[in-house]
Amino acid sequence: MWQIYANYSHFMLTKSTTTSASNIVQLEDDSYNTHKQDKVKVRVYYETLCPDSKHFFVRHLGPVTEKLSDFLDVTLVPYGKATTTERNGQYYFKCQHQEEECYANKVHACSIDILNNIVLAVKITVCMIEDNYDADGALHKCAKQLNIEPEPIINCAGTTHGSELLKKYGDDTHILKPTFIPTVTLNGSRDNQAAILKNFLLEVCKLIAMPLPPPCL
Repeated sequence: MWQIYANYSHFMLTKSTTTSASNIVQLEDDSYNTHKQDKVKVRVYYETLCPDSKHFFVRHLGPVTEKLSDFLDVTLVPYGKATTTERNGQYYFKCQHQEEECYANKVHACSIDILNNIVLAVKITVCMIEDNYDADGALHKCAKQLNIEPEPIINCAGTTHGSELLKKYGDDTHILKPTFIPTVTLNGSRDNQAAILKNFLLEVCKLIAMPLPPPCL
């Protein structure tokens, strides 16, 4: 009887060890990682000289993206309550906070396009939005901090490509028709805006599959 029990115990121990090893492999393999497969899709509709946009970026979007970058798929849409007109093949913009904002929106649009790295794009836009009345000055300061070359972004903002990028963000914004800036959608839903703008971390964490990452605990 004792021999049977010993054999059974050895079998269970071996089985447990094998299962644990398998679980470790799954945790380390992105093909098993539902967090990375099913990231929370965040879209932020904003404008660069809007105080509410600035507050959301600095207090919420920046810190949360830094903590949960592996769990978020962020899209930035710098346009806000602007309008676009086309004349003779050229785009003209009218922005809520005047021409300075239209240009700053282009700088953000070009930063997002040229960097092609949303985590880095969030970092530089968070930095720039703190002082975007001088868009070029803000870009140079923030690019230096992040070791980014600013000239391609400035060149983009002053060309038709910058206007085309801003036009695209305008099209995206007009589809949503936000009544408040910033507007943030989570997984395609624009519900619970007050809660999202008040506690972005909490609302994002509600959409992350278990087990929750440490910043959500």
